[in-house]
Amino acid sequence: MEADREQQIDELFHAALMRVPAERAAFLAEAGGDDEELRREVSSLLAAHEGADDFMEKPVMEAATRLLADNQARAIINQQIGHYKILKLLGAGGMGEVYLAEDTMLGRRVAVKLLPAHFTTDSERVRRFQREARSASALNHPNILTIHEIGQSDSTHFIATEFIDGVTLRERMNEVRLSLSESLDVAIQVASALAAAHEEGIVHRDIKPENIMLRRRDRIVKVLDFGLAKLTEQKVLTTDHEAATMQQLTTHPGVVMGTVAYMSPEQARGIEVDARTDIWSLGMVLYEMVAGRVPFEGAA
Repeated sequence: MEADREQQIDELFHAALMRVPAERAAFLAEAGGDDEELRREVSSLLAAHEGADDFMEKPVMEAATRLLADNQARAIINQQIGHYKILKLLGAGGMGEVYLAEDTMLGRRVAVKLLPAHFTTDSERVRRFQREARSASALNHPNILTIHEIGQSDSTHFIATEFIDGVTLRERMNEVRLSLSESLDVAIQVASALAAAHEEGIVHRDIKPENIMLRRRDRIVKVLDFGLAKLTEQKVLTTDHEAATMQQLTTHPGVVMGTVAYMSPEQARGIEVDARTDIWSLGMVLYEMVAGRVPFEGAA
């Protein structure tokens, strides 16, 4: 196997590992495109990884994944992207890596999200995202993350936003069991953010605990990543007797692939969505905050 092919498989494998298991099949369908052999190779590696029950094998593979991510993060620390000096890695996921950075022009700290290359190779898809992100950046709401800039440095697409010193709702739920009053407070703030966005015709499409942050000092809620879900648009095909299958669609996407546990039925079926899909997702999040689990836990 040629070195560049091995590198392509390795990069896609580790990108898939950064997503939760339930999202990996849809991710491969998107990122692998028409390259069936590539998808098969990566699927095989993922199956081996997920089935590695040996007490040594799995920790070693996980350590290798973390090491690769750490090496990539270290390589960019103290580098300049646009007028942002990268300071440290804050987090990483399927939608990109997020870094703490210094805005060298204004002398303030910001968060810089670097978008994965496989989401930004389609110029039309990038334009759709940029239009929606610009609309979201115009929203002046205390519960919506402020977008400072959408930019490109060489081949790297990035988003600079306000830096929130806080934790995601997922992290908070992992720390403690939320009280009813705290759950309702979070839900009310998220609902207020969504109402403001919906009034402007903006649908988030991926409301989940990972996209909700709680500021440390005052528990103000911030909804993240408006517009980013546009980059993972897919067409979902369904039949009466078969599970939904995904295929890449490059011109007229039918649905934004959200996170399975929080997706509305119409979103999962590939029907055009509107503001109501966000309301459904918020309902799933509220249920999880109160009950400690998602309402539907069946296999995707």
